[in-house]
Amino acid sequence: MYFKKINNATLWRKIQKLRELIALESNFSKRSCWKCGKELNIYDFLSDNVGFSSEYLLKLWQSPILEYHCCECYKSLNTSELDKIQQILDYRSCEYCSKQISLFKFSEDNSYLKIHELKEVWLNENKPLFCDNLCKRKFFKNYNI
Repeated sequence: MYFKKINNATLWRKIQKLRELIALESNFSKRSCWKCGKELNIYDFLSDNVGFSSEYLLKLWQSPILEYHCCECYKSLNTSELDKIQQILDYRSCEYCSKQISLFKFSEDNSYLKIHELKEVWLNENKPLFCDNLCKRKFFKNYNI
């Protein structure tokens, strides 16, 4: 599965640079999702936009004319993309207990996945999926014995 690449040296350099820039900023803006009001984190914003420089990301973040979505609200904008994936494969089975998992439940439980990552994981039937963390732990406990 996909995890944030926190051990990526380039990302760590950008985070350090961003921290330095924020320290110099006299009026650093706290942001929240314009749709649901959830507080946003500039470091999550950076990790989702790694291709941009720290200076440019801070400029975007500080812009009073731009508004941002949290990951969950942004993903809800992609429901048509989820519908397309659902047309290909609507349900998967838990690798441990064989319970059916719907695409939308999986999407909700793994909201950190971007839509293209979600599609790749969901449609690859060689990647094990689990209905919950308990099944996942039981599976790997038995698998490693």
